[in-house]
Amino acid sequence: MEPSNTMKTTDSPQNLLQTIRKQLGYAKYVLLDGGHQEVRYKLRLKRLNSWAGNLLDQLASEGVLNPIDTPVESEIEVHMLCGHSHITMGIWSLWSLLRWTDGKMTPVIHSDGSITPEDVLRFRQFFPNIQFIWHEDAQKWVDQRLAGNEFAFLRSFFATNLFGSRLVASHMSERAKVVVALDSDVLFFDRPTEVLEQCLVAHESPALTSFRDEFDWVSVLAPVKEFEARCGTHIECGFNCGMVVIPKFGDEQFQFLERMLRAYTPEWRDHYFAEQTLMALMAGEFGWNELPPSYQMGLATNSSDAIGIHYVSNQAVRPRFFSEGLAQLVGRRP
Repeated sequence: MEPSNTMKTTDSPQNLLQTIRKQLGYAKYVLLDGGHQEVRYKLRLKRLNSWAGNLLDQLASEGVLNPIDTPVESEIEVHMLCGHSHITMGIWSLWSLLRWTDGKMTPVIHSDGSITPEDVLRFRQFFPNIQFIWHEDAQKWVDQRLAGNEFAFLRSFFATNLFGSRLVASHMSERAKVVVALDSDVLFFDRPTEVLEQCLVAHESPALTSFRDEFDWVSVLAPVKEFEARCGTHIECGFNCGMVVIPKFGDEQFQFLERMLRAYTPEWRDHYFAEQTLMALMAGEFGWNELPPSYQMGLATNSSDAIGIHYVSNQAVRPRFFSEGLAQLVGRRP
C-alpha cells in the first residue's frame, strides 16, 4: 500500500528539520532559560493532582465522602468552567461547597472543550444529578436570547473568550434566579453562612457578592483611570471572580456588558483577564457585597480559621490547594 500524502508530508526533510528545531528550542528553554522550574512545577502539580484523585476514591470507599444529591433544576445554580485537567480539583471544590447546601443548589459544569465522557462519569460518581453545558448547545441559547446587532459584541465574546460561556451562558436557565460562579481552585472548610444567606436574597438586588482580592487585576490590562474613563463607570479593583454570587442577568446587565465590550480596546477584549475586569465593572455599576476577611485569597498568611480560600493559579499558591487545602478539609496530606 502506498503511504498517504499526509505521511509523506510528515516525514519530509523540511518537517523533520522543523521538529528538530522545536526540540532544540525546548531543550534550550529548559536547560538555559529557566524553563526547568516550570517543568518541575508542572510535574509536581501532576503528582499532587493524581494523589488528590486517588484520595477521592479512597474516602469514597471508606464512606467518608459520599455522593451529594442535588436537584436537576433549582432557583440557585452553581456554575463552574472546567476542563479535563482540572476535574479532580473541580470535584473537591464542588464537594466542599455543596455539602452545606442541603440539596438546594444545582451544580452545572461548562466544558472548556476538553471534558470527556469519562470525565462526565467521574463527576457523576460524586454528584449524580450534575448538569453539563456544551458549547454548541449554549451557542443556540445565546444566539436566541441575545439576537440582533444590539448584542453583537457580547455574542462574539461568548464565542471567542475562554470564560465567555461562564459569563453569558450561566444566565440562560429559565428557572434559576441566582447564579454562583465557582472556580475549581476554591475550597470551603466550614459552613459558608454569608454565601448561603446571599444566595437566598441575591435576586432581590443587582449587587454581586465575592471575595476581596488585594491584587489589582485591572491594572494588568490598563491603568484604572483609563479603564474608568473609557467605560464611564467605577470599577472595583479588589473584586475577585473565584466565587461570585450573582442575581441572574436580565436585559439591563446584558446591555451593560455590551456597552463595556464596545468601550474596550481590541486588546482588552482579547485579554485573559477580560472577564475579570468585566465583572469588576459590574460590581462598580450594580454594587458589591464584600465577603468578610474569613474568605481569603491563597496567601502565606492565610489564617487557620478561614472559611474559604481561593488558591489562584501561580506557582507559589496553587500547590497549596492540595498540600494545605485538602489537608485542612479532610485531614489527609500528600
